Amino acid sequence: MPSTPSLQIIHEEVDCPICIGIPKDPVSAPCGHIFCRSCLTSPSTMGAHPSRLCPICKEKRQPEVHQPWGWATENLKILGPIGETHCDEHGEKIYFFCEKDGEFLCVLCREGSNHQAHAVVLLDEATRPYRERLRSRLEDLCLEKKEMEDMKSGEDQKLQVLLTQIESKKQHVEEVFKQLQKVLQVQQHLLLDQLGELEKEIRKERTHYIAMISEKIAQLGAHIKELEGKCQQPANELLKDVRMTLNRYEKGTFINPEPISSGLVRRIRDLHQKICVLPEMTGKFSENLLLHLETNTGGITLDPQTASGSLIISEDRKSMRYTRKKQNLPENPQRFDGFPAVLGSQGFSSGNHSWEIEVVLGDGGGYTVGVAQEDMERKGEMGLSTEEGIWAVIFSSQQCWASTTPGTDLPLCEIPQRVRVTLDYNGGHVTLSDAETQTTIFTFPASFSGKIFPFFAVWKKGSRLTLKP
Repeated sequence: MPSTPSLQIIHEEVDCPICIGIPKDPVSAPCGHIFCRSCLTSPSTMGAHPSRLCPICKEKRQPEVHQPWGWATENLKILGPIGETHCDEHGEKIYFFCEKDGEFLCVLCREGSNHQAHAVVLLDEATRPYRERLRSRLEDLCLEKKEMEDMKSGEDQKLQVLLTQIESKKQHVEEVFKQLQKVLQVQQHLLLDQLGELEKEIRKERTHYIAMISEKIAQLGAHIKELEGKCQQPANELLKDVRMTLNRYEKGTFINPEPISSGLVRRIRDLHQKICVLPEMTGKFSENLLLHLETNTGGITLDPQTASGSLIISEDRKSMRYTRKKQNLPENPQRFDGFPAVLGSQGFSSGNHSWEIEVVLGDGGGYTVGVAQEDMERKGEMGLSTEEGIWAVIFSSQQCWASTTPGTDLPLCEIPQRVRVTLDYNGGHVTLSDAETQTTIFTFPASFSGKIFPFFAVWKKGSRLTLKP
């Protein structure tokens, strides 16, 4: 399908080449050039044979048709000369703009009765405020584009860093498991080698034992055969040496040799015990690994709606500090009002979850960390016990104890500064451990129902508790 020619091409092909304007009463020469009728029929232009010679080509030839004549003239009537806009009604150049009607006007239109009372301005003046607004908007868009490009570049760099970290972690995991496989293979080969050595020694002692027993059996066989012969002898022959024969074959004490030496038996027993505990050890390892990998360790924040007025919660909800001056906070059923405590924002009804806290205590200060049921009592004096739906350890300068019923004293040498809480909802236990020494502080057996929330409390001026990432 032919494409529409440009305005410049239309003018070059259709304008009258004599007067350089839109042809008036247009006619076409035999070669295809288009003229005004008056220009083409002028004797000074066409010469003696106006119907046969073109004033441009000066020769007779068939015209080359590019576009229908009607299409060209109609489009040129609409578009007018290049770079100008003309009035459809008067054919004059447009200079004005009627702001009321939104119409373009020529001089004749401007003087006409239709626009006498209207606000009419020059085209440049009419476009000025719009150009200013367009330029302003253009600047805003350019600035916005620049900001978006900068943001894209910055965020892409962050994402690239994350991808690099992920790739590094993948390599680390592969290396860790490769080392683990190497250790397991070494131990496997060690045990198999030990079993192989025992097998050789057992075979050796077995051969020696069988040889000794076989020799004794052969001796007994010979004695049996000789005695059987004696039993068949006549009386005069038998009595000659019967007493000597009996003395020679009198039953003696046969010392049965040990099939396996005591030392070898001891080695077999020791290796057997090592092998027997392998399923238990590998089972615990697999269980601990699975528990660790399936434990959710992120996303714990403090819930300001539950916080006591004695606790100031940080904006990121990751830390809290005790204040003597109680804050005037909106009263709601979720808020603690008699104990400086707060719950975590996230509750759990299944799965494994873990979080870690760090504390800085003021003089005589202390803290409590653990888990609590959603429907626990939050008003007035609280009883910190499992019966009240709280599984926590209380750390203070006076004593440390677990909230069992009755409480369990914990003889800790010093108050831990970092504590990890691990909740196994389905398994039914909560474990608190020293995050620095990796030692277990206390484990609560429990049978949970409903949602369980992280539980925190801190007291005395200068005491602060922070959730660690």
